[in-house]
Amino acid sequence: MKTENVNIRNILLAAVCLCTSPVTTAQDTVRLTLDSCLTYAYGHNPTVLGARLQREAAAAALEQARWNFTPTLSASAGGDMSFFQGTKTTNTSYGAGASWTLFDGLNNVYTLRSSKVEQQRSDLGVEKSRNDVAVQIVNTYLEVLANQERQQYLAELNASARKQANDAEARYNAGRLLESDFLLLQANWKRSESEMLNAGYVIANGLQRLRTLIGLADSVALNVEPMEQWQPSDTNWKICVDSLPELQMSRLELEKAHYQLKMAKGAHMPQLGFNAYASYYGGDHVRTNAGGMLVTPGGVNTTLSLGLNMPIFNRGYIRQQVKQSRLAVQQAELQIQQMRDEVQQTIDERLRTLQQARNTLEACQMMQQATQASLRTYQAKYQAGTVTASELLQQEERYLSAMNDYVQSKYTYIISEMVLKIYMGK
Repeated sequence: MKTENVNIRNILLAAVCLCTSPVTTAQDTVRLTLDSCLTYAYGHNPTVLGARLQREAAAAALEQARWNFTPTLSASAGGDMSFFQGTKTTNTSYGAGASWTLFDGLNNVYTLRSSKVEQQRSDLGVEKSRNDVAVQIVNTYLEVLANQERQQYLAELNASARKQANDAEARYNAGRLLESDFLLLQANWKRSESEMLNAGYVIANGLQRLRTLIGLADSVALNVEPMEQWQPSDTNWKICVDSLPELQMSRLELEKAHYQLKMAKGAHMPQLGFNAYASYYGGDHVRTNAGGMLVTPGGVNTTLSLGLNMPIFNRGYIRQQVKQSRLAVQQAELQIQQMRDEVQQTIDERLRTLQQARNTLEACQMMQQATQASLRTYQAKYQAGTVTASELLQQEERYLSAMNDYVQSKYTYIISEMVLKIYMGK
């Protein structure tokens, strides 16, 4: 009866693994490298696409700022018909005009310069969005790899635990094993199965997050390619904070604020405009009306005008605009310093995390090798009957803990290194 229960458990475990596997069929699965994920995300991630749309909007605003220097043209046409004592009279007129602002307090000049700055800022915004998305993808991608590696050694431990539980059942039925040891080994197998299955769920969640980040359709099953053999690098990490997109965007924001202040001050200055209008009056189709009066004949009329507009009182609106623009300049200056401090703090923390992970990695690697060798020794001793099941499981716990620490420290180092390379523009 106990053997049948074990077989049923094996069948159920295999069925659950198939149902929970993130990979459906080979033809529906896309296996991507980290570089492939980044390349695909740059063309499909909503954050990056949104930044590109903002860049297009900035380009359109810049084009409009250039057109502000040209005159405006307009055309008109009109006609009417009247009846008086049986006589029909028709009139037609046509006209064309132009209006050109010669001076507006340099508002158009500052608008153009501000639009150019916004264009540069939108370009940096695309770069920043790519960096932000790349950091998220690197973290998620490597977390998936770390959990896949963890699942591999959990599967090895599960296979060993299954063998131990089966052997323990045979020895217990033969009366050569205590019931407490038999139950302990059975519980250990059940726990190893649970950890292996839970690792599969964690991997599936990570792949789902990665799919969302790169903008891949839900109908496509995603998996990741393992990385090549990796070794810690001896890169001398020198990152110039002022060259990062965040700081450059803050400086451009300050430049825009200065132009806004100049435009607000320019509202105090007079505006000079030139207007030209030419029209043609078609006159009446008949020369005299019913009363014998001569109807005005058709002809061309031309008007040229030069206007000057000087603001005198506008209920304090311009003064308030200047005050608000000055405050915006001060806020932009504070924003630069705040942004610089935050970015510097982030990089410093990542550099320290990188060094900590490297120090921890060296110790964890030695501990992993030591506990693995110790576990093999205890497995042999257990087979020889010189140690108890409890002592063997203690060694397995030590090995599992050492493996978890080793994998975590290794991928923490890799993530920190790759993120720093992103900040360096590599």
